[in-house]
Amino acid sequence: MALNPQIADITYRQTVVRKIPTANKVILVLLYVCVAVFTFLGTMWGTLMLFPSLGTLFFAWYYKGVISVSYEYQLDGYDLHIRRLSGTRAKPVDEAFAYVDLQRVIVIADQFTPEIEQGEAAFAAADRKHRVTYYTAAQDPDKPSCALYAHGSGPEDGYIVRIYLQPTNQLLHCLRQLCPGKVFTHANLI
Repeated sequence: MALNPQIADITYRQTVVRKIPTANKVILVLLYVCVAVFTFLGTMWGTLMLFPSLGTLFFAWYYKGVISVSYEYQLDGYDLHIRRLSGTRAKPVDEAFAYVDLQRVIVIADQFTPEIEQGEAAFAAADRKHRVTYYTAAQDPDKPSCALYAHGSGPEDGYIVRIYLQPTNQLLHCLRQLCPGKVFTHANLI
């Protein structure tokens, strides 16, 4: 298939910061409260409380890095690479999370709309061992997301891939150019 050079040269990059779940926020606040309690007790008992105070502070710092997750969408022509970023600033974790060949897209549409039925039917028809789902949206109810269904490529060849995306209007514009007639999202995105 001959590729249009103008279309194949489209590049775009976007970062989506995942919302931290309330339970994780509560755990983080409790860890900081423990640091304060151990520090206060350290004023009465001296250096005996230094180790629990510093240990809890270090763990709270580490835990904050682990629960802070963002996804980076990188569009290079017909290749959509999604990376998962987490960890602390001193030790960041940057891992390849998902890859989609946009020439193999079935449909891209808002969740719970009639347009998504074609992709959902292909996903449901596939064997359980040959389908995979990636959650790369902010997972925030105030921010709309859409679903991308595609035939897998690379290590997921033969699979049906479902990815929940949090695209901007610019990314949707690029996807409409790359996948004409397959993008049906109408969300008022950021």
